[in-house]
Amino acid sequence: MNVDAVVFAKLSLQRALLGFVSGKVRAVVFSLEESSLDIRFYVDGDISENDVELSSCVEAEVIADYSPEYEVAAKCLRIDYPALIEDCGVWVFQRQEPPVE
Repeated sequence: MNVDAVVFAKLSLQRALLGFVSGKVRAVVFSLEESSLDIRFYVDGDISENDVELSSCVEAEVIADYSPEYEVAAKCLRIDYPALIEDCGVWVFQRQEPPVE
């Protein structure tokens, strides 16, 4: 994976997240391939239309940073606290949560 591409994706996504992270979002993680960026929003509780809309807004902001042939896709996944989020992608957001006893 190209380090510059990861840094660019991370900066793009962190900028796009400003104002679009609800209290239900536990983490935002991405994976980068040659010409695609997969963004995952891990949500605590039922995934609402608002959650999907917010992730879509972030997706649109990130798409604007890339050329048209680059594929950017965001999705919401439900993993309720205290379940661990096991994702080996690049983490750009993680909610503060109490430790699991």
